[in-house]
Amino acid sequence: MKAPKIWKLCVIGDKAVGKTSLIRRFVYGTFEPEVEETLESRAYKKKFGDVTFLIWDVSVYEQNIKPILSGAKAVIIVGDLTRKETLDTMNQISQFLDGHKGERVFVANKSDLKYMAQFWKDDLEEICDGVAPYFLTSAKTGENVDDVFKYILEDAV
Repeated sequence: MKAPKIWKLCVIGDKAVGKTSLIRRFVYGTFEPEVEETLESRAYKKKFGDVTFLIWDVSVYEQNIKPILSGAKAVIIVGDLTRKETLDTMNQISQFLDGHKGERVFVANKSDLKYMAQFWKDDLEEICDGVAPYFLTSAKTGENVDDVFKYILEDAV
């Protein structure tokens, strides 16, 4: 009998970018328009293929995130397409992660509000610098949410 594969993933980004909503869409297949702010990091579990993902919803209030990120197969860096400043935060997080052994995946959430977008694919390509993939997602509609995790399962690791 094979030992179960458990992969730790971390979802990190600025406040109110939709980290929790993305996770809940993936784990439970639901969207709640009003989600309480994540005051402390918490983990969710989801079996996907032959792997169980342990997905950490990392709070922006966390004093020391390095222990949470430790051992993560991938870090999903989330921004909000309707707020340009979150693109800068995504870039800062990516620089902070220099030296981290896990895969990086950039996610620009709220693509259902593209008419309000303050940044788009070309901006993401610039910060990804050809080293990491990016996805435009909508936790509200579910657009590309599963694709992010499928990428991690099949291509990233």
